[in-house]
Amino acid sequence: MSVFRVRKVAFINFGLLLIFLASWISWYIYPVARSITKEFSSEYGFAAAEFEDHVFYGKVSYAAIPSLFGGSNIPFFDKIFFQINGDSGATFVLYANDEILDRMAEWYDFSAANASEVPLEIYAVKVGDKFIVKSMASTDGELSWEELSVDYHFYWCFVGLSLIALMMIVGLVLVVVGIVHKPRHVISPVSVENAE
Repeated sequence: MSVFRVRKVAFINFGLLLIFLASWISWYIYPVARSITKEFSSEYGFAAAEFEDHVFYGKVSYAAIPSLFGGSNIPFFDKIFFQINGDSGATFVLYANDEILDRMAEWYDFSAANASEVPLEIYAVKVGDKFIVKSMASTDGELSWEELSVDYHFYWCFVGLSLIALMMIVGLVLVVVGIVHKPRHVISPVSVENAE
């Protein structure tokens, strides 16, 4: 097998791998990106009927950290699912890194023994069947909208979507190059002994 056929298959395989990784990452980023677009589109008058302000009051009755990426400190992979007031129909998702959770631990910690006794005010945006947390507050402190939504969600959505776009473009270019690349045929020089 010539080196060019191997390179052609490698281009296609690596391109498909990049496209797959881009779509996998976009699946993780989608809920937060959708919550941002819902918030800003309603603020500027687009699709106002689709967006509703959701403010909830209650005490946490259930909290879980997904085991696959829980505690990894990777944006959008590290999240906390929780429910309030025993309502299993409303699941909240808090996307936050370790730095935000450490600051939040000063006034609320999901793993504390008294976590179910602290009343919370939660501002969230509904995406699908879950609510994406935009800010939280208790009597002892708050996780502000600017800190969570602007400084964390918006920044990492921009970085993540840029990474996805770059991976998709490079992946498509590699697939196209792998498909249209024509191997050149190298003619081996005829030795002087064979010419006679």
